[in-house]
Amino acid sequence: MAASMIKRVMQSFPIFRSKVPVYTAHCHILQSVKPQTAICRTITQEQMEKNKRVFQKKMFQYIAAIVILVAISPYVRKIDFANLEPRRDKKRRKLQALKEAEERQNLGENLQQFGSDHNVSLSNESLRPVTEEERKSVFPIVKAAKVFDEGDGYVPPRSHRFNFIADAVDRAAPSVVYIEIQGRHPMMGRQQIPISNGSGFIVSPDGLVLTNAHVVANKIRGQQSVKVKLPDGRMVDGHVVAVDSVSDLAAVKIDDGNNLPVMKLGKSSRLRPGEWVIAMGSPLTLSNTITAGIVSTVSRTSKELGLRKDIDYIQTDAAINFGNSGGPLVNLDGEAIGINTMKVTSGISFAIPIDNAREFLEEVQKRMKSEDAGKGWTGWFSGGKKSPGVEGEKRGYIGITMLSLNPGMLNDLKSRMADFPDVTHGVLVYRIIVGSPAQVAGMKAGDIITHIDGKAVKSATAVYNAVHTLKKMEVSVVRGPSSQKLTLTIVPEEAQ
Repeated sequence: MAASMIKRVMQSFPIFRSKVPVYTAHCHILQSVKPQTAICRTITQEQMEKNKRVFQKKMFQYIAAIVILVAISPYVRKIDFANLEPRRDKKRRKLQALKEAEERQNLGENLQQFGSDHNVSLSNESLRPVTEEERKSVFPIVKAAKVFDEGDGYVPPRSHRFNFIADAVDRAAPSVVYIEIQGRHPMMGRQQIPISNGSGFIVSPDGLVLTNAHVVANKIRGQQSVKVKLPDGRMVDGHVVAVDSVSDLAAVKIDDGNNLPVMKLGKSSRLRPGEWVIAMGSPLTLSNTITAGIVSTVSRTSKELGLRKDIDYIQTDAAINFGNSGGPLVNLDGEAIGINTMKVTSGISFAIPIDNAREFLEEVQKRMKSEDAGKGWTGWFSGGKKSPGVEGEKRGYIGITMLSLNPGMLNDLKSRMADFPDVTHGVLVYRIIVGSPAQVAGMKAGDIITHIDGKAVKSATAVYNAVHTLKKMEVSVVRGPSSQKLTLTIVPEEAQ
C-alpha cells in the first residue's frame, strides 16, 4: 500500500530532470490523431532509479518527523516555558554559588588565623556546610512583599508623611504658655482685670519662662499679679524675676513649678533665608495658635528699624499678632530659634534671635542661684538691681514701641495696605504700654509720628533724642486721613 501511494505521488511530479541532451521528434502516440511536434526529454534507467531512491528517502524523513511530533505533542503542552531558566541566569547562578563558596573558605581561613595568632580556639570542629536550622537562627529571613500585601505594620497615609509643620508643633507646643498681667483699674474698684497679655515658653523644668520685656512692663510693684496658663489648661501664679528693657527680654518664674516640659533651644546663627519657621503663641488670648512662614532675612539690623538696640532681628512673613509677643519662633526640628517681638504689617514680622537670649538666661540663672533661695532674684522690680545688660544711665520714658519708616518700608506698606497714609517719612507706633505717658496723651497703635516740636522725624533715633530731654514735647501724628497734635509728658524710666 505504501509502495502504491509513493508510485502515485511520483506520477504526479514533472519529469525528472537530468543532464541528458534534449531532442525533438514526432511522438508515435500522437501521430494517429494529428501530426504535431512534441518536446521530450529522455533519461537513463540508472538515473531514474537514483532519483527514485532519493525521493523515497526524503518522503520517509518527512513522514517520520510528522509521526514524532504527533507522538510528543501531549507532553509538550504540559511544559511551562515561563518558568524555564534562561541560560544566562543559570550561568549567573553558578557564578554566585562559586563566589559564596570562595567567601566561606576565606572566612574559615581568617577564623583559623585569628585563633592561632591570639591563642583563642573558636571551635574544635572543622568547617562544614551550615544547616538550614542554623542559618535561620543567625540570619533573618527576608522575603519580598507581594504586590497587594499591606504588610504586618501600619503604613501612614500619604498626607501624614508631609505634615512636617505638625511634627514640629507636637515637639514644641507642650512648653508654650500664655502670660496675663492682672491688676486693679480705678473704674473697677478692687476687681482684678487683665491689663496686658502675651506669650512665653518654658526653658527650665522648675518653671523659668522666657518672654518679652514689654509683655510684663505693666507689672508695677504691689499693684499687679502675673498669671501663667499652662498647655494643660491650668492657670498658675508667677512672678517676674528679671527684665532687660534694652534687649526686650524678661524672665518669669512659675511658683511651685516642678518637672515641666522644656523648650529645646536651637541656634539662630545656623538659620538661613528661605527656611521654614513656625510662630507659636496666644494672640488675642487664643492659646496654642500656630502660624507658619519663611525667613525673609536673618540679620535685619536695629538701625534699619530705627530701634535703640544693638540687635540683628530675624524677619519673617509668619503672622505675629497681638499676644504672640514673647512666644517662640521655632524651626522644623521643634527648636526655638527666636522670640516673637513685633509685627509691622501682614508679611513683615520680627523676632529676637535666640542666641541673644542665651546670655540673658545664663545671667538670670546665675543670679538666681547666687541670691537667697527664699527670695530669689527679682531684678529691678523689688531689689532695685539692674537687669542684665542695662546700663545705669537715667533715660526718659513715654511707653511706645516704634519702627522707622524708610523709603523701602513705606513702599512695601503702601502696596500691602490700600488705606495707608500718604506720608514720605516718619516713625510707626505699633505698641502702646497701658498707663504710659503716650497713652495718657491719646496716642494709639498705628499712629505715624511725623514731627516733634515742629521738626521732621525721619527715624526712631530722633524720638529717642527728644525723649532724653526729659520735658514735655509736642508730637504731630498721622492717623488715617487726618493729622493730630499731642502733648506728651516725659517721665524717667526708673519710675516705671
